[in-house]
Amino acid sequence: MTYTVTDLFAGAGGSSTGMVNTGLRVVIAANHSELAVRTHQVNHPETDHDLADISQVDFRRYPKTDFLWASPECTNHSIAKGKRRVTGQGDLFGTDEDDVAIRSRATMFDVPRALEAGVLRGRPYIGGVVENVVDATEWMYWDSWIRMFDAAGYHVRPVFLNSMHARDDRAVPAPQSRDRLYVVFWLKKLGRSPNLNITLPAWCPRCETAVDAVQSWRRPDRMYGKHRQQYDYACPNLRCRVVVEPAVRAAAEVIDWSELGSRIGDRTRPLAAATIARIEAGLRKFARPMLAPAGGTWNDGASPVDDPFRTRTTRETEGLACPPMLIPTESRAEPDRVASAFGPMRTQTARQDLALAVPAGFVMRNNTPRGGNEKAAGLCTPFNEPVRTITTAGHQSVVTMPGQHLLMAYYGNGTCTPVTRPVPTQPTGERFALVGGQVQVEDCTFRMLQPKEIAGAMAFPEGYILLGAKRDKVKLLGNAVTPPAAELLMRRLVDMVEAAA
Repeated sequence: MTYTVTDLFAGAGGSSTGMVNTGLRVVIAANHSELAVRTHQVNHPETDHDLADISQVDFRRYPKTDFLWASPECTNHSIAKGKRRVTGQGDLFGTDEDDVAIRSRATMFDVPRALEAGVLRGRPYIGGVVENVVDATEWMYWDSWIRMFDAAGYHVRPVFLNSMHARDDRAVPAPQSRDRLYVVFWLKKLGRSPNLNITLPAWCPRCETAVDAVQSWRRPDRMYGKHRQQYDYACPNLRCRVVVEPAVRAAAEVIDWSELGSRIGDRTRPLAAATIARIEAGLRKFARPMLAPAGGTWNDGASPVDDPFRTRTTRETEGLACPPMLIPTESRAEPDRVASAFGPMRTQTARQDLALAVPAGFVMRNNTPRGGNEKAAGLCTPFNEPVRTITTAGHQSVVTMPGQHLLMAYYGNGTCTPVTRPVPTQPTGERFALVGGQVQVEDCTFRMLQPKEIAGAMAFPEGYILLGAKRDKVKLLGNAVTPPAAELLMRRLVDMVEAAA
């Protein structure tokens, strides 16, 4: 049986995309923005659309469906510029600086209105999800709003889920850290509840085994909030309960590494002082040269260069690498709010405010140069040129040169040798250390993340069409739901219904 759904969507329509992945049919989708509706139409042509101010909609004119998804306006529930907004009502005619004429998305109270319409016509929704920011729980009418679900005949459970953790045996999470509140509701008369206990694969260092990590609240009397602030994931073993880190996808998966941007020192328009400060903070935190296994080694992890070398073998080789960084560019961002590109991307807002910075470097082929060592430079290719042909042996390494690096000997009359020269004779013991110079900001490359990369970070499928200018596309994405979150939660509701049938 194919179940149907009404989607009061936000932004680019990721909720519909996720629900379609569960086998649901989105019968009607509604939004106040013409651009959002046209984007949704292009990607979901089988769905009927309503361009409307949801606060003015008579839900009796919408077709009957089994489920409801709603993403009410969230601006007035967010903490912005240091002030907490508690009214939660939204402005009927909108105050968004980018589009004053467009009215607000659905308010929170429009959800109980939709439920009431279903009950009065004798075909209530089986269940559904209301998505919003975590701070909505501090809305002044939160408790009253929750009681409305009970009055309409529904059980309700708030779920606090980060998009990078929206994973089960079918849903693939987004490589973005995006904390959201999902209020899941279902009819009391069903006599059962959906499984909303989301466990995640992780490694427990204490038990020394893979576990299904469970959500663990730091304050049992305050079970709402954000990952790593109000809750963690822990080993499910009651004798252990150590905090563990669930497996997540890296932002690096969706970044276009063929375009690294321009060298900061060569820019005609200098970066803002605050952006430079963030890059400097990121270089101090992330641009530590790493020794990375290469060339057919049994080692599977990198180590910082201020740790000792691993034991040398007759065939093991290691390359030197520095990680790229993701730099927030909005004026209010703190100087230390930088992240490695090899962790999840931070939450995407409706603005293009995230950039990629990469320490200067090059790609090196690990082959013997033809024509002797004087031709060795020909084996190196700058990042801004195409990579040479990849062979089956994978003889290419990424090398960064942040300042001057030296090899320093730890014995007798040992001297320092530039890394541009051959390594001196290796004795049987560990005798050489790598001494790194200061990474210079002007030698890094810099560019803003593009809409295609942002869409990938939110787990929109390849080829998802975004209409409008670049600024419009970023806004559509920043307002949207990540598809895996909608897929996971709605599948849990569908599984509950099918089990009850």
